Amino acid sequence: MTTKRTKQLVRHMPWLDSAASIMQKVFAPALGEHSPQSVKDALVGTWLGHPLHPMVVQLPIGFWTSATLLDLLHLDEAADLLIGAGVITSGGAMITGAAQWMDATNDETPRRLGALHGAVNSLGIGLFIASLAARRAGNRRRGVVLSMMGMGAVSAGGLLGGELAYELGLGVNRNAFDAQISKWSDTLPAHDLVTGKPRRVDVGGTSILLVRHDDGIHAVGAICPHLGAPLDEGEFDGETVICPWHGSTFCLTDGSLLHGPATSPLPLYETRVKAGTIQIRVRKTTEKQ
Repeated sequence: MTTKRTKQLVRHMPWLDSAASIMQKVFAPALGEHSPQSVKDALVGTWLGHPLHPMVVQLPIGFWTSATLLDLLHLDEAADLLIGAGVITSGGAMITGAAQWMDATNDETPRRLGALHGAVNSLGIGLFIASLAARRAGNRRRGVVLSMMGMGAVSAGGLLGGELAYELGLGVNRNAFDAQISKWSDTLPAHDLVTGKPRRVDVGGTSILLVRHDDGIHAVGAICPHLGAPLDEGEFDGETVICPWHGSTFCLTDGSLLHGPATSPLPLYETRVKAGTIQIRVRKTTEKQ
C-alpha cells in the first residue's frame, strides 16, 4: 500500500472524521491539550527517548500470534491463557497509539487513517474477547474461528499502523536525516543576533536556531523533532523554548527534551565568533544527549 493509495482510500471515507471525533473525545482527558503533562509524557514515551507504542504493541500481537499456533497444536489451555493475556495488554497498546495519533489530527490523512487503524484494531480486540467468551462457554470451534478472524483484523490494523509510521512519519524524529555540519560553518554576523531575540538560519539545508544569552550564543536545531514545527515561532522562556504546535519543551543550552510529546532532543551545535561572524558545527559529545 502506497501513500498515494492511502490518501485515495481515506479521501473516499469522510465518515472517518466522525469516528476520529469520537476517539478524540474519549482520549482527551488523558491525552488532550489540557491533560496532565506527566501523563502525556509517560504514554508518548518522552521518558524512554523514543515512542512507547511500538514496544507496547508487541505484547498483544505476540500473545495472539502464539495463541494461534497453540490452537493449531490443540494446546487448548495455553491458547486460552494467551488470548486473555492479549486482551489485557491490548489496552496499553491502544492508549499509547492514541497518544501518538492525537497530535496529528489537524491533517486529514493521518486523522482519518489513524481512526481507521483504531477502528480495525478495536474490531480485532472485540473478536478476541468474543473468542475468549466462546471458549469459556465450551464452544471451542467458534472460539478458534473468532480468534482467527481477530488475528486477521489486527494484521490489517498493523498494515495501517505501518503506513502511519513509515509513510506519514508519525513517531519519526524529524531531524534524523539532517546533514551533519561537522566543519565550522558561517551563519550570520554576530552583531545581527540580539540578546533574547532568536534567529533561524539555514546552513547547508539544515535549519538552525540561534539564541544569545548572557552566558554566550547557543545553537540547536530549529525544527521540533515531533512533527516538524518551526521552533523560532515558539515561546521562549529564559533558556527554554516551547514548541508552538504541541507544547514540547526543550533546553536551549544543551538541546535536551524537558517535556513531550516529542521523544527526541534537539540537535546541538558548538558556536564561536570568528571575524565578526557566528560559526557553528555539530557538537560531537554532550552530557545529556
